[in-house]
Amino acid sequence: MVATSSGYKKTPASRQVLAGLLAGIVVGVFLGERAAIFAPFADAYVKLLQMTVLPYVVGSLIAGIGALRGGEVRGAALRVMGVFVLLWLVALATVFLFPLTFPSHQTASFFSTTLLEPPEQIDLVNLYIPSNPFNSLANAVVPAVVLFSMILGVALIAVPDKQRLLDVLDVANAAIARATRFIVALNPYGVFVIAAVAAGTLTTGDLVRLQLYIISYMALTLLGASGSCPPSSPR
Repeated sequence: MVATSSGYKKTPASRQVLAGLLAGIVVGVFLGERAAIFAPFADAYVKLLQMTVLPYVVGSLIAGIGALRGGEVRGAALRVMGVFVLLWLVALATVFLFPLTFPSHQTASFFSTTLLEPPEQIDLVNLYIPSNPFNSLANAVVPAVVLFSMILGVALIAVPDKQRLLDVLDVANAAIARATRFIVALNPYGVFVIAAVAAGTLTTGDLVRLQLYIISYMALTLLGASGSCPPSSPR
């Protein structure tokens, strides 16, 4: 519990999420397969979380880079490119190395027989270079969206009267950030419905088959979190 200016104590967000998780598991176990009625709400919550990510990435990158002045461009460009090259290398390494954490079983007792089909080849050109930025935005191709935003931000540096556009982007980014806070406030309820659906519909056999994926995903998440740092605006 934390104290607020109004004099009453508010439960920390982490405890609210934990409470939602535990309550969802209890309700899911109690309802069993009937917990599937929460599935549309779980999907809606996930989509709400995804809704503001790409617009904020585009607006913040364009505004942050476009606000630079001529003398600041070289140093900032070198730092930004170094960071993005490092992130791209980490992402590529993750894409190619993550599948190696799974065993190469080819029996129906472990994975589906559909895994015997040749995996879809990754098109690195389309992944990083957007021929149609709007298509990349619609399909959440994040590397392509980031590259497009960076190029547009660099082009904006030398545009006269750019401040008018930067002011609009700042207001838009502030509105998106505020909308994100509204959505984050729903975290306990979103975690509740997701946990309820998972606890009610997954069988013990499903959990056994998923345990390797869950462990690998948690390890990669912790690795990424340990190497992350709070973003800073170049402005």
